[in-house]
Amino acid sequence: MSFPSLRRATRLLTLGALLGLAHAQQATPDERLLAPLQLQLDAPADVVLSRDTGERVLEVVTTRTTPLPNVARRYGLTPGAVKLAAAHGATQVVQLTLPGRVQARQPLRPQSVVTYRVRPGDTIARVAGRFGLTVVDLLGVNLDRTSLDRLPVGSTLNVPTGTRGLLVRIKPGQSALSLIAGYGADLLATARANDVLPTELDVGDELLLPGIRAEGFAQQLAEKREAERRAQVAAQRQAQYEKFVAWKQAREKARLEAKYAAQEQYEKFLAWKNSPQRKAAIAALERQQQFEAAQAAAQARTRQTARQAAVAAVSLAPGRSGLIWPMRSYRLTSRYAERDIAFHQQVFHGGIDLAAPYGTPIYAASAGRVTQSGYGAYGLNVYMQSGDSTLVYGHMSRTAVSSGQEVAQGQLLGYIGCTGICTGPHLHFEVRLGGQTVDPLGLLP
Repeated sequence: MSFPSLRRATRLLTLGALLGLAHAQQATPDERLLAPLQLQLDAPADVVLSRDTGERVLEVVTTRTTPLPNVARRYGLTPGAVKLAAAHGATQVVQLTLPGRVQARQPLRPQSVVTYRVRPGDTIARVAGRFGLTVVDLLGVNLDRTSLDRLPVGSTLNVPTGTRGLLVRIKPGQSALSLIAGYGADLLATARANDVLPTELDVGDELLLPGIRAEGFAQQLAEKREAERRAQVAAQRQAQYEKFVAWKQAREKARLEAKYAAQEQYEKFLAWKNSPQRKAAIAALERQQQFEAAQAAAQARTRQTARQAAVAAVSLAPGRSGLIWPMRSYRLTSRYAERDIAFHQQVFHGGIDLAAPYGTPIYAASAGRVTQSGYGAYGLNVYMQSGDSTLVYGHMSRTAVSSGQEVAQGQLLGYIGCTGICTGPHLHFEVRLGGQTVDPLGLLP
């Protein structure tokens, strides 16, 4: 039926009962469902109710004492759309001119409540402060909020620009009057805040209840936030603990694997240690070492003999019969062919090392000509040709001569440093006779 609502249809049936309606005509269930509803009065029927077929005129039966403006307001019409069609005793037939088929209207809401679209970085507290509201005032018109923190960008919030209060939506089975009474709101203040009579609001409309604060709702969201924070902390602690347990288990696994691997390696070593192959290899190595030692001793004797012969035959610069120490103050830290440090164990030490503080002067041990002055095999070094011999001064911090310069014995060549491969400030002094290094200590006074 096209009655505005089931409630209005119920009112019509109730009015029919007041008129003394008896019982419907006897018919089959299908006939009662499809045929127009016909009610039998004690007297011949003056009014017959039928299904709405889309006409724009509707006749309804009311008591004769019901004013026509009340009927118009009941059906949402203007007074001019309602007129009296007939009167029968205590009842009357009212003709309603409908504006067409009933269209679903948009839910009503207070004009003082506006919509705000959430921007990036917004929170409930920030939006409330922007409009001069408290958090409770803002929550009072946003009872659908489930969190104080989660505000998706682009979502909407209701913002009260006038009276503060609680914004509720009328649900089926509720009415504006029942909500006003249930929340204890003032009827007149509610009508003013909503700019409409509460009786004109229907299911789906929004009702602003002034003076009602959503403190309980705010407390509920705050408790939910705290519960979520505690749950997050607990989850983080649990994850950290599980990570620790996994790390501990992995470490124990690695320890056992290393232990088993070491045991396996040790067992392999024991098997190899007692094997005939190892014993044969040791015997072969010992024979090889003895052979190499004998060769090395023979070569050393040959070199020593050659050096002694070279020293006897070599001549220094004219006018000089020997060398002088290249420094006035020094400390001998490494001798010729000494294997005192890792580098000297890998590379033959063909000179002597004289340690002294940075900047100590270095003098020519013999007269001669400078063949090289700059960076070379021993960092910043000076090479001098003196007769058939070559003198090397290495690891200087600064040189005082240049290549090609003639230098007298005792002349300043440079200063102590630690350039090149060096373990501390010192002078590497080297003597080469016929291109072969010899022990400088055998030539120095």
